[in-house]
Amino acid sequence: MYKLKYRRQARNYLARLPLKIKLVIVNNLHELAANPDSPSLDIDVLKGRKGFRLRVGQYRVIYTRQDDQLIIEVVKIRPRGDIYKR
Repeated sequence: MYKLKYRRQARNYLARLPLKIKLVIVNNLHELAANPDSPSLDIDVLKGRKGFRLRVGQYRVIYTRQDDQLIIEVVKIRPRGDIYKR
């Protein structure tokens, strides 16, 4: 099982979300930590960047994965329209 780490930006945004949406995102992240290659999750490799994208409804979670240390670092959580803007 992978350990989840959150960057401050992702943790703060997640804290401001409504409880219902927050629970769905957190449940998906825990499923990701249990099995990062799960076919039930909508995961894709980011193009032009290092990392992965997890789709949860209208929200996107950008994360990196360190297989040697079993760590998933959640970099950013945002709605679909805002996540890819730098």
